[in-house]
Amino acid sequence: MYASPVAAGQRDVQAAASMQAGQARLDGFIAWAPWIWVIAGVASLIVNWASIGYYRDLWHWWHALVQASGAGRTLPAAPQRPLWSSLFSLVGLGVLAVEIVFLVWQYRAAQVARALRYPARHSPGWGVGCWFVPVVNLWMPYQAIRDCLPPGHRARRYVLSTWITFLIVIFLGPVTLVALVGAPDLGVALVCLSVAAEMALGVSASRAVTAIASDHRDVVATGSPPV
Repeated sequence: MYASPVAAGQRDVQAAASMQAGQARLDGFIAWAPWIWVIAGVASLIVNWASIGYYRDLWHWWHALVQASGAGRTLPAAPQRPLWSSLFSLVGLGVLAVEIVFLVWQYRAAQVARALRYPARHSPGWGVGCWFVPVVNLWMPYQAIRDCLPPGHRARRYVLSTWITFLIVIFLGPVTLVALVGAPDLGVALVCLSVAAEMALGVSASRAVTAIASDHRDVVATGSPPV
């Protein structure tokens, strides 16, 4: 158990109850959303690995294009991306839909936390908006999600591990692709590392969002923050 230094009044809990009802409608889906994102990420790694011949041709084409432009020669034709690889891009639309639902859930969860008077560095709106601001999106989204839980809550460590793993996954993506093109052996090793990071992200993120949903549900049900 944990102790919260902030006690929400009965009126705050009642206000949170109506907000939590909106959050709860998405809780079930959000518990699985990290795994949807992970599966799409792993599939993308496999597709890029299988399309490595195309990316190598693209790299050589770019160099030939620069040389032809400088020498005034006829520009070479661009390599054709495999149709199946192009069709996989449609998966990105599904991932985008999942991410939009997550942001809606995050906003609602932050509203519940604010009604319960959990201390927060950012407003619910800015907590969502900071995802789209360069540089600050390296740490502010983590703070916004963490603050959906009260200080001292043991599940805050899941939010931290999720964020660290998320940054690792984002960094490994382009590095792995470049390695597959220029250093295949290293690229294969990075693919394996990326898959492991993706799986770790799925476990940690699922625990984090489930903990937030459970905390809000329990606080509203009992009428006061647990002590």
